[in-house]
Amino acid sequence: MGESGGDDREQRDEISLLTEELIQLSVKGSRVVPNEKPTLICTIWKEKLYNPKSFRAQMKSLWKTKKKFEIQTAGQNLYLTVFKLEEDLELIME
Repeated sequence: MGESGGDDREQRDEISLLTEELIQLSVKGSRVVPNEKPTLICTIWKEKLYNPKSFRAQMKSLWKTKKKFEIQTAGQNLYLTVFKLEEDLELIME
């Protein structure tokens, strides 16, 4: 498998996902800032905007973490989740 992503829509964020061990995420025009804390970038693949409050509520009820985590909107249907514990990030990735 190769690369999937980008289309003709110049106004949208560009996302490239490599199916190898390394996942490269390229986001143009977003508010994603490098962070020292364990962080996960989540996207919702939907044509219409997804309600950020609804996404936060759903993830908080699904992910049973030891410590709280923060979900920030980073672009259209793109969310930055910052965890206090590396262990919590590893738990939800399983």
